[in-house]
Amino acid sequence: MPTFPIPSIIVVVTALSVGSLLLFYRPLTDSSAWRATVTPLASIMGSGFLVCAPLLYANVGNYAVFAMAGLLALAYAVGSVVRFNIRYGEDIFEKHAPEDSCRDEHKAHVGHWNAACRVKVDEAADVLEKISHYALAGAYCVSVSYYLQLLASFALQPLSLTSAWIGKTLVTLILAGIGIIGTSRGLKGIEKVERIVVGFNLAMIAALVTGLVYHNAAHLTEGTWQLGQMPLPKDKFHILRILMGLLIVVQGFETSRFLGAEHSKEERIRTMRQAQLISAGIYLVFIAMMAVIMNGVSGAAQDGITAIVTLSGAVAPILPALITITAIGSQFSAATADDAGCSGLMEAIMTKRVPAKYAYLLVSSLAIALTWLTDVYQIISYASRAFALFYALQCVVALLVMRSSRAVEFSRRKAVMFGSLAAVCALVTLFGIPAG
Repeated sequence: MPTFPIPSIIVVVTALSVGSLLLFYRPLTDSSAWRATVTPLASIMGSGFLVCAPLLYANVGNYAVFAMAGLLALAYAVGSVVRFNIRYGEDIFEKHAPEDSCRDEHKAHVGHWNAACRVKVDEAADVLEKISHYALAGAYCVSVSYYLQLLASFALQPLSLTSAWIGKTLVTLILAGIGIIGTSRGLKGIEKVERIVVGFNLAMIAALVTGLVYHNAAHLTEGTWQLGQMPLPKDKFHILRILMGLLIVVQGFETSRFLGAEHSKEERIRTMRQAQLISAGIYLVFIAMMAVIMNGVSGAAQDGITAIVTLSGAVAPILPALITITAIGSQFSAATADDAGCSGLMEAIMTKRVPAKYAYLLVSSLAIALTWLTDVYQIISYASRAFALFYALQCVVALLVMRSSRAVEFSRRKAVMFGSLAAVCALVTLFGIPAG
């Protein structure tokens, strides 16, 4: 194999180059299209990239790339439903503007609050759209706990602090801080930090993938690239249920639905599609390139929730530290964004029943309860099932929109597709199980 410093140099140069481009190249950072793309892209890649390879290879062996392709195909199909609802549904749902839509708050809070407040219940599609907001608020509560449990796992792993109560205590303290800050000052001030973290996270992903390409090329050149036997368990339905519980790793594209105050319909539809295609390409290359590494390890080194940290050391010695730092930052920014979005929905849903400033405390309290009732593997499954419920409702909403909108002709093919996707998402909600 090539000498030790070369892959580290490749990784560092890639990370610095991509990070500098994403953070400081003004034509890109000022581009509306780029901002509309990077929001769903960061949501899709944020946490799933950290956990997908160990969990997939531990459960389906060398079929991991095909399992990921299936998850991505399902996510893209559901994304097409969300795009359909953006194009044709919003004109039906959003019958009146909220009274106070321009506030000094986190953009996720304002975006979700606006979308929820605009829905005036007149028809079946409106009712179901409103119900889907309740489902999404619940999914966000689960995902906030998921992101922060993942953060705790990565933060405590270098310190060898594996006790569950230590991680849960850390998550509780972070959630309490988010709740207090959100209640007293809002989370808008965190947006700038989030933009920086997203840049570093995407740079880390580019560095890891580039390092993996080099690592695989080096093995191929020396004739040492080979895959061992990683047989599938006999219970295929059990495997399918585990894959259902991993839908969260490709979730996040629906954020485009709530960017209407900043981006036009066409821009959101186009950039959401781009984000899904870009993330799909990265995921498939990443999972395929990880095969040679995953085949060389076993046990906890292969399937631990933070296994990517140890595994990345085979690519370049600097990667474990780089991944740990970016994992902590990316999970915190993802948690605050979902917390803000959830509080925006909660504020709109519970108008006149819970004062707006207490929405953050409510979300944090629910996430704390979930944290102490679950472990990180369970919360991944619950988050997948919660978002699958939202997607199932959106599929039925799309059917109702197609029936009632004059702007779209009824299509039997689309009706079958929307109905089938609703059924699949409902099955994920009912039968998804933890991968651990």
